Amino acid sequence: MSIKSKAVVMVEPRKVEIREVEVPEPATGQVLIRQHACALCTMEQRMYAGITNWGYGGVWGHEVSGVVEAIGPGTVTELKVGDHVALSGSGGCGTCYYCSIGLNRLCAVTGIGRSKAFDPESGKLIEGSFGLSEYAVANVTSVVKMSPDLPFEEACFIEPVACVVQSTNKLDIRLGQTVVVIGAGTMGILNMILAKLRGAYVIVSDLDPERRKKALELAAHAEIDPAKGDVVEQLKALNDGRGADIVVTAVGNRAVNEDALRMVGPEGKIMLFASAHPAAPLTLDPNVVHRTGICVTGTVSKNRIDSYQAGLLLSRRLINVAPLIETTFPLERVDEALALAADNVVYRVVVTI
Repeated sequence: MSIKSKAVVMVEPRKVEIREVEVPEPATGQVLIRQHACALCTMEQRMYAGITNWGYGGVWGHEVSGVVEAIGPGTVTELKVGDHVALSGSGGCGTCYYCSIGLNRLCAVTGIGRSKAFDPESGKLIEGSFGLSEYAVANVTSVVKMSPDLPFEEACFIEPVACVVQSTNKLDIRLGQTVVVIGAGTMGILNMILAKLRGAYVIVSDLDPERRKKALELAAHAEIDPAKGDVVEQLKALNDGRGADIVVTAVGNRAVNEDALRMVGPEGKIMLFASAHPAAPLTLDPNVVHRTGICVTGTVSKNRIDSYQAGLLLSRRLINVAPLIETTFPLERVDEALALAADNVVYRVVVTI
C-alpha cells in the first residue's frame, strides 16, 4: 500500500509543480520519513536556474529532516517510530570497494542515492532525492537520529555540516594553525566554524563587507578585503609575515583558486571545496609543488562517519547554524523560495513541509 504525498516536481528551469504522488511503503532496510524541513542547496538552486541538470521531472532537495513514520519489515536498526532524524544521503551499498574502505560517498553502486514515487497523473515513476516531499523512503544507512529538541530547520543542516566535517577531517586542522577561508557564504562560514572548533586561527576573505562581518561574528578572528589590495600582503600582515597553513576555497572560480596558490605557505594545504560552473582550469607550476611541498586537494559530499559526527555537533549544540538560516517558506511557496535562493546573495533558504 502506497502513501499519498505532496511533492515538488522540478519540471524544467524556473518551473516547479506541487503534485500528489504515491510513495511506496518501506522495504527491508528502509524507513518512511515524514519530512518537515528542507534547505535549498546550490544543487537545487543551479537546477532551478538551468545551470546544471540532475534530471528534470524529478523531485529534488537533499538537506532534509523529519520524523520516522514507519520501519520496513525485518529491518535491523536502532531507529524507532517517532524518532527525529535527518537524512545524510551517505548510505552507500556497503559492499563495493569504496564502501568497504569507508569511502561510501564514492559508492560505485548507489551513486548520489535516489528515491522513487509513482505519479498517478502521468502514470510514471518519479526519481530524485525527494527532500521536497511530505514523505520519502530512505535506507536506514542514510538516516541519522537527531535530538528532538533541535528544530527541524536546524537539523536539516546535517548534510552541509557533514560535507564540512569530511573536509575538516581530511585537512587534519591542528591547534594554532592559520586557516584562510575564501568566501563567506553558508559553506564558507561552516568551514570557519569547524576550523575554529579545531583550535585554528581563522581568517575570512570576501569582497562583501556584510559577509565578512557575519563571518567575524560567527567564527573568524580576522579579515581580508580583496578590494583593499593584494590578498597575500594582507595575509602576511595578519600572520607574522607567513602564508597560511591551510586555504579553503569556498567559492568556485579561477581567480580565487589562483589566490589560494599564492596564499598558502610551504608544506601548506589547499582545499578546493567549491565546484566551478562553468569549469575553471587551474594553472599549477609543478616546480612550486616540488620545492614547497604544498598539497592541493578537493572534496565533495561526505561519508557515513562524517554524517554521524555532524549529527552530534548539531544535536549537542556544539555548533550553532541558526544564524545561517536566511528565511523560511512553506511548501506552497516553494517557487518563491527557489527564486530567492537562486537569484540572490543569501544564506540558506529553508522550506517547511
